[in-house]
Amino acid sequence: MLTEVTPRTFLSERGLSPLLVGYAGGGSFLMLLPEPTEPEAEEYLSKLRDSVSAATDGVLELHWTWTENLGTWQNVWKRLLDGIRRKRQTPLAHLGAAAFAESTAAGVAVERPWEGIAAKLSGDAAAAGATVSGPEGVQLTIAPAAPQELARKARGRKAWGMFRCDIDRAGARLQLADSTENFLYLAILYKGLVAGELQRIVAMPAHAGRVSILYSGGDDFAVAGAWDALLSVAGEFHRVFTLFAVELPGGKELTEGASLSASLTVAEAGETLAGLWRRNRAAIETVKSSGGNALALFDRILEWPALKDAEGLKSHIRKLREVYHCPPEVFEELEDFYGVRVAGDHLASPRSRRRERSVDRPWRFHSRLRRLAGDRAGSEFERQWRAFLGDLIGRGQVQKQLRPAGKVALDWANLEIGWRGQE
Repeated sequence: MLTEVTPRTFLSERGLSPLLVGYAGGGSFLMLLPEPTEPEAEEYLSKLRDSVSAATDGVLELHWTWTENLGTWQNVWKRLLDGIRRKRQTPLAHLGAAAFAESTAAGVAVERPWEGIAAKLSGDAAAAGATVSGPEGVQLTIAPAAPQELARKARGRKAWGMFRCDIDRAGARLQLADSTENFLYLAILYKGLVAGELQRIVAMPAHAGRVSILYSGGDDFAVAGAWDALLSVAGEFHRVFTLFAVELPGGKELTEGASLSASLTVAEAGETLAGLWRRNRAAIETVKSSGGNALALFDRILEWPALKDAEGLKSHIRKLREVYHCPPEVFEELEDFYGVRVAGDHLASPRSRRRERSVDRPWRFHSRLRRLAGDRAGSEFERQWRAFLGDLIGRGQVQKQLRPAGKVALDWANLEIGWRGQE
């Protein structure tokens, strides 16, 4: 939030246009400023750097650099990166000999810029969930509730989770700009999508009061809330991003910045937000190292179109469970094929535990599940049963491996209806 507030506060106090913020949030910001304002900005950022560093005992650092808007954007960007690199490699240069003084300011005695930030943004000290308008009408929102509280609003199992999304190679697309002005234009496009559309999606009736925004940067964001609302947010944001990517300058000829990598993780009992953050970060890094443009969900990596397949298969499972009253053993046997059963579970035979997690003989797999489902009469049940197995394994009998969407659908349905007796 500091990187959202810092440039906007500086510009508003001096009556400058908020459009001079190229991007902000997620730990960094860029501004295009008139040259006479450089001394004022230097003083403003220096005070902020000192207070942030003292209040966090040096954990947080603020570095900045300047360069003239001359030459091609690639040269301008290179000068900025070189300047930031020098600042990071010499974090004590601005202190000089004072860096070796024995006494330093105590963290408890300095201003903490993040305290009361909602009231500072709104001008109302009583505001708990305040918003403030940024460029292009983007709203910056302070999360109104802890994710553990939002878990109570989940449908099915009362669990909360975290959804993080990152635009693949957005930096590479930005660096293709031929001028600083075009860079700012592209950066504002991305910011408008990430912050603006995210605000709209979170405010939709299906998500309102069930999802909190943790942060939104120039090309990524994170939200936490009820697990089922996060699944809906993921699908809606991907739909909007698909439309947005077509309108990007350069069109389909450029692939950079036109795909999404994301991860959605559900918190375990007693897990903290920091612990889930680490798990979620590892998941999204796995997605990116696997080629990106996919979603990590329930210990599987799905291409985005497969999310719809998983939702359809989940609907089949719910209908078989709730309408036709198929016993839990049917779905637990499927989980066993995916290798997710615990070692001490008595519902799977020892032979079942030893076999490979693939369908070497599809007819045996079909017949075993059909026996577990019990004696059923009626063409409607048979039609649902064939559609269920066809979506799970594939229409061709030669396909041997269960589809990843099936594992996601099983976990999804279990969170909604719970055949393992979990609350």
